[in-house]
Amino acid sequence: MARRMGAWWIKDGLDGRRIEAQSFASAFDLIPGYDWTEDHGDSAVKEKDFVVTANYDEKSDNVDCLMMSSHGSPGRFSVWDGSVSTSDSVAFGAGDLEVWASHACQVLRHDSNNSTWDWIPAFERLHFMCGFHTNSYSGGGRDMRGFWFAWYGGVGNALAFGLYAHDPIRVAWKKANRMVEGSNVDWAYMRTSGDNSAGNFVSTYNEKFQPSEPSDPVRNRTFFWARGTC
Repeated sequence: MARRMGAWWIKDGLDGRRIEAQSFASAFDLIPGYDWTEDHGDSAVKEKDFVVTANYDEKSDNVDCLMMSSHGSPGRFSVWDGSVSTSDSVAFGAGDLEVWASHACQVLRHDSNNSTWDWIPAFERLHFMCGFHTNSYSGGGRDMRGFWFAWYGGVGNALAFGLYAHDPIRVAWKKANRMVEGSNVDWAYMRTSGDNSAGNFVSTYNEKFQPSEPSDPVRNRTFFWARGTC
């Protein structure tokens, strides 16, 4: 079965936010092994899409990878009807989600006042959260962030083999943000490695977007956080 890709976006007056999220999913939809199956915007971006809710299927866990465009703050990102935070009942990967990415400001801020490790309970079988330590921005040429994330993450290699590398997820995120942000912005990511259900060690350090399902680190996990200047 093809890997399923999703887009969630809140324009808030900036159509570039829609373009950013959709360009990630639509770029992967161009190559074999991937399908763009979820697309939710503005009032259709619900808290219960991300938070465990009785009698509701979290739509974010119907995909393998997603790109989301909305506002954020340390340990929290906005949805149309509120926000999702580290204090909510979040279980990314309880269904199938492996990669969550968003340009929302400071969601992965890690300093003396804010701990990225607060997101650890949200990692059910999630591999990566890709976001920002600082504020990030919309508009002014940043509309293509999602496209570049997909491009460096394997789309460019598939469409123009030999001209573009198929970068690991962490590298693709860094490159995509360096394409669209200034040096006043710090990208960040959080990931986990550990044993799969069979007891075999799974490292996500060099994990790439692939059409095949990756093995999930679910036991004896170690969590990692990194940031860098765009």
